[in-house]
Amino acid sequence: MNFVSAMTKNYYHICSDGNYASVLFYDTVDYKAAMNRIATLALRMEITILAFVLMDNHFHFVVACDSDEMCIQFITEFKRLTGKFISDIHHEPASLRGLPVQVIPLKDEDTLRTVIAYVVKNPTKARISMFYNYPWGTGGLYFNPGLSVEQYTQQYKRQQDRHSNPGGDSTPVPQKTISQSGRVQTADALGVFAVRNLCRTRVNVPGNWIIADGVILPCNYVDVNGVESLYKTTRSYMYSLSLNKDDEIEKDMEEWGGLLMSDIELRAERNAMMRRLFAIDNIRSLSLPQRLKLARELRWKYKCSKKQLARIVHLPYETVIREL
Repeated sequence: MNFVSAMTKNYYHICSDGNYASVLFYDTVDYKAAMNRIATLALRMEITILAFVLMDNHFHFVVACDSDEMCIQFITEFKRLTGKFISDIHHEPASLRGLPVQVIPLKDEDTLRTVIAYVVKNPTKARISMFYNYPWGTGGLYFNPGLSVEQYTQQYKRQQDRHSNPGGDSTPVPQKTISQSGRVQTADALGVFAVRNLCRTRVNVPGNWIIADGVILPCNYVDVNGVESLYKTTRSYMYSLSLNKDDEIEKDMEEWGGLLMSDIELRAERNAMMRRLFAIDNIRSLSLPQRLKLARELRWKYKCSKKQLARIVHLPYETVIREL
């Protein structure tokens, strides 16, 4: 992606609340499944992934897409499928519909560079791993001159081994979690149905995508060239990583404060708010002043767009623009 010609795209930092659950990803099986989920969702929803990191109790994405709605659909589906996977594999009720997620628009390239560096550095900041050795993110992808797919694959497998077995523990992984005995294959070689079974989806991935140890490698779908074009040089990238702007970014996250939610989630919040404010269950029973009050409350709490508010409270868009 050319960052000069692609300015019609919108850029977002998506981050979940690390205080919502003590653990989202319990083990290597969960991380691998989440990695494949990202790949197939990005493909299905035509979302460009610039950077991401999966930590045990939260996640970050930096993405490019055409609209707020596309971004919301992507993260809503990621939450739904992650919750379903936890329920299926760990036999725990784990709907993540209530997981607070911020979707913060990034308005310029300087902010984009800063946020990508912040996301990449998460494992290092948490003292888990150097960012370039962490397998559940994109820190090892950028500015690796001459790194072939084969070399990257071996590097990625070493990262997984290091992260999964940091103390030399030889506890065996249950057989049902092992995919193709750790073999490295293309999607074509593995076969359509095997890939669908691995990823728990009906999405057909490109045949030349590399799958290693049961993971669709991020180099297949992350826009590495776009990120490198953004920084221009290795020196600029490393300089951005060296800057400590964590407080600045986290302050922006706090000031943003609200959540971008899907229409389904926001309707549920709307209904609860209607009952609390007006003791009314049906949006059609609200008067115009009541609908405007409801719209103001929703916008203040969730920072939703005026277009989404117009849909949710059943008001003309022009009215919402004029009154809010």
